[in-house]
Amino acid sequence: MAIHLPVLIHLLVLLVLGLMCGSELNVAVFGHPTLNRQPLEVHIPVRASLAVLLGRVMPFWMGGSTLLSLMLLLPFEHLGESAWRFAAAAAGLQVFAVLFSLAAPVPINNRIAKWTVGSLPEDWKAMEQRWDQYHAFRTGVLIVAFALLALSLRGQ
Repeated sequence: MAIHLPVLIHLLVLLVLGLMCGSELNVAVFGHPTLNRQPLEVHIPVRASLAVLLGRVMPFWMGGSTLLSLMLLLPFEHLGESAWRFAAAAAGLQVFAVLFSLAAPVPINNRIAKWTVGSLPEDWKAMEQRWDQYHAFRTGVLIVAFALLALSLRGQ
């Protein structure tokens, strides 16, 4: 059974976005809540290290996933009208998530990446809470985009 290139691209986009949603959900539901229960001497260095690592990785992951989703909107014959609409809505949500990230959590993440136990700003807890709220919102948006993308696969 041969699989056509457009279907492979669609599956690749679904896989990349799905893995990113899982990673984002893990941070929101398990990672940060667990980290928040650790002593300050553990919490701050780990949170700063994660901010550095994910600050390097996520621009490529989110940007790449968004570009792949936008590729689906090219005039491939495999997308019917309803599938194209679902894929377009998913891509639109991903573009929104990237722009939202640049405006809200990324600036906070860049500050967190520089933290040490001895150099915490006075409002560090509020900053973390704000980042976590932005992250939860962005994760929800990406999960909706993933669901729409999955629906677009069915509409082929």
